[in-house]
Amino acid sequence: PWAIPGTPGLEHRIGGIEKQDGTGNISYDPANHDHMVRTRQAKIDGITVPDLDVDDPHRANTLVLGWGSTYGPITAAVRRLRTTGETIAQAHLRHLNPFPKNLGEVLARYERIVVPEMNLGQLATLIRAKYLVDARSYNQVNGMPFKAEQLADTLRETLRGN
Repeated sequence: PWAIPGTPGLEHRIGGIEKQDGTGNISYDPANHDHMVRTRQAKIDGITVPDLDVDDPHRANTLVLGWGSTYGPITAAVRRLRTTGETIAQAHLRHLNPFPKNLGEVLARYERIVVPEMNLGQLATLIRAKYLVDARSYNQVNGMPFKAEQLADTLRETLRGN
């Protein structure tokens, strides 16, 4: 359990070395380390996050999966494609650890998954590893947001199988 800062006898210790369960003292004991790793994982596993909502009015074969600041450009690009008759779905993650429980089920419904990211593709890597799907990265690492038209062009190519 977390102590309220300043509670006598329950001072918080900060450091990168494993702590002993119950005391907070530094511990090099392998069994304690295993216990503490599993304790932290149980805290994550106990978090309830809402299911992922998918915007897919036309039963598309391609899903654009985003997170963070990509929401606006993805939404604009998908809207542009839909106005030209393309069928494409979009979903936006708000929780990354843990992922929504229905994420695997959602991903399995699509032939193609595109993950635009403003980094080197960390989310796509996690999605591929955890769900064993061919999540295609579209990355931009220049500190600038995606331009909706540029993203729409890339998604259009994906829809055509390129």
